[in-house]
Amino acid sequence: MDAMKSQFCPICAAPVTPSERYPRYVCRECAAKAQSKDGRPLKFMNEGLSGGFIAQYADTGKKYPRHECYVAGIKCYADEARLGGIVIQVIE
Repeated sequence: MDAMKSQFCPICAAPVTPSERYPRYVCRECAAKAQSKDGRPLKFMNEGLSGGFIAQYADTGKKYPRHECYVAGIKCYADEARLGGIVIQVIE
């Protein structure tokens, strides 16, 4: 579709692969900086090969019970991507 020729990370403005499904997704570099509201680093992953969503505190490995996260102080939402992997999008 010609309407989506370019797309940029809403946090740092780096070019990202255009996605109509995920118009506000953050780049890999910004996704790696995801934190909880209190500033603890987070990591997100699939439960297994068939998908699922796991969120953990990166410093302890303990379960993080939310999808909400912050990148550069901007509220975001992490979830399982449609075809696998994890996608983090800025919440408008």
